[in-house]
Amino acid sequence: MGRKRTIDRDELMAAIERVARRSGITGLSIDAVAKEAGISKSSVVYDCDSKAGLLAAFIRHKMAQHQARFVEIRARREGEPNARLRALIDEYRRVPTDEELDMALLVSASMGEHAECREIMREKLASDAETVAAQAADRRRMLMALLTLHGMAFLEYFGFHRFDQETRNEILDELMAVAESDPGAAGD
Repeated sequence: MGRKRTIDRDELMAAIERVARRSGITGLSIDAVAKEAGISKSSVVYDCDSKAGLLAAFIRHKMAQHQARFVEIRARREGEPNARLRALIDEYRRVPTDEELDMALLVSASMGEHAECREIMREKLASDAETVAAQAADRRRMLMALLTLHGMAFLEYFGFHRFDQETRNEILDELMAVAESDPGAAGD
């Protein structure tokens, strides 16, 4: 029996992740993903075009998973001043898992190699910054809080420093106090 011609998108993303975990970004190829997924190489090419396309699809998939988890957190803050910043602070209260840290490093490696992957992340971070600024009365101060939040996350996700829970909560409580002290943009 030959290889399957098509594969479910989630199965394809799982195959990309398994190959990337096992072989790193340098070992990720259309052929390796096709073999892992048990489908033809042409099916992967049809779906993703190239290795850069594989990585971009994978990053979009991971971002969509992240956004799905973030929906509930955002909903709890809906209608509050500085809602996006407050929701991001709430989200960062959860310590990243080892699996999430591993994926962050894989995504980071792909950004160094492929402009499309960098652009996906740039758009997401720019969107957060634009929304935080638009929702704030004191844009500069709220952007500084966002920068602090992202700095904390980057230290952890790239393995430079892990904050203990007490320190994490103290930092996040102070950032929340900054977000809460701002009345939000006029008309919000």
